[in-house]
Amino acid sequence: IEARDPYTRQHSNRVTSISIVIGKEMGCTSEELDILNVAGHLHDIGKIGIRDDILLKPGRLTPEEFEKIKEHPVIGANIVKQLGQWDREMEVIRCHHERFDGAGYPDGLKGEEIPFLGRILAVADVYDAVASDRAYRKKMEEKKILKIINEGAGTQFDTAVVKAFLKVYNEGKITAV
Repeated sequence: IEARDPYTRQHSNRVTSISIVIGKEMGCTSEELDILNVAGHLHDIGKIGIRDDILLKPGRLTPEEFEKIKEHPVIGANIVKQLGQWDREMEVIRCHHERFDGAGYPDGLKGEEIPFLGRILAVADVYDAVASDRAYRKKMEEKKILKIINEGAGTQFDTAVVKAFLKVYNEGKITAV
């Protein structure tokens, strides 16, 4: 994926770091932090199954193209499944685009149906995605980013995870690119 989309490697590294900081704040065990480490680095591996003209498109995606992009969590989970013994990592990769209100993808999981570590990764993923430049848009201002995260509490994100994120962010443990 890095050969096709150089953004993804740095994004995955940052998402991993942010996830681990949040996980520590939330009292994750060393095993859970290890799972976040693997899942964070591999959460977008499924993008290797997405055509370049969609993955690297500089403009807005069509609804059909967005449906293709939405396949990457399942593709990624299937890739990791083939490696064996990484069931929890596979689960986190598959659910990193689920929403707390059930409106996410690929399975429409809601609330506590979404694995705890997936809920952590979701906040870290969105934060980094909007805090960094993308092919189709420039990074957002910090105030706007924090507003998005805050307003997503209880709908897009688990409120407890947002609370932990904001705490570590305000302590300077998380900074934008």
